[in-house]
Amino acid sequence: MSAKYPRSFHLPWSPGGTSDDKRMADVSGLLGVEIVITEKCDGSNLTYTRASVFSRSHAGPPSHPSFDLAKATHASIAHLLSEGMSLFCEYCYAVHSIEYEALPGYSLVFGVRDDVRGLFWEWDMVVAQANDLGLPTVPVLFRGTVEGERELEALTTALAREPSAFGGPREGVVVRAAGEFPDAAFQRRLAKWVRRGHVQTDEHWMHQEIRPQRLAPAPVSASPP
Repeated sequence: MSAKYPRSFHLPWSPGGTSDDKRMADVSGLLGVEIVITEKCDGSNLTYTRASVFSRSHAGPPSHPSFDLAKATHASIAHLLSEGMSLFCEYCYAVHSIEYEALPGYSLVFGVRDDVRGLFWEWDMVVAQANDLGLPTVPVLFRGTVEGERELEALTTALAREPSAFGGPREGVVVRAAGEFPDAAFQRRLAKWVRRGHVQTDEHWMHQEIRPQRLAPAPVSASPP
C-alpha cells in the first residue's frame, strides 16, 4: 500500500517555516556519512505508483487542471513502475512563487520508497530509476561528507543563497543521506533549508490562472554528414 511522503523537518538554521513546521533538533544523522544536497524546487509534491498518481494529501488523483500533464505522464510510465514502490517528484508545471526559466521537465524526481519494506532507496538507485523512466531529478548541488554541524550550516546556507539551477531565486535545499534508510529514520536522515517568507501552501496559486513554467529548449541533434 502506498503511503504519502513523510513530513520533512527544517534544519535548525533554516530561516523559513511556519509555526506548524517541525525543526530537526539533532543533525548528527547527517554528519560523518555521505550526504547529497539537492535543490528544493518550487512545485507540488507528487507521488507516482503503478496504480495511480497522488498529490500531497494522498487522497487520490489530483483534480486541479494543472495536474493533467502529470496524469498523462503517469499513463506513459505506470507499466514501468514496480508494484509496492512509490516515486516522489516535485511537480513544477504551474508557477507558484518562483518563475523558472529553463526546467528540464515538469516531474523532478527526488525520492523512491519501497512501500513493502518501508525503506527509502539510496540516491544512486533513485537516479537510475529516474533515468529508466526518462524523467529528470532535482539538481544535485553537493555530494560528500560533512563532519561538523557548523560546516553543514555554512554549506547549506551558501548553497541555498545561490540562484536556482533553472533561473530565478532558489527556494532552498534538501539534505539527505546518500544511502538507503528506513521510514523510522526519515526525520534523522533528511532535512531542508527554506528561504524566509516562501509561501508553501497550495491555496495561493490553485485559484489563480494557470501559468506554465518554461522548459529548457530541446537539444538540437546534429545533422547527418
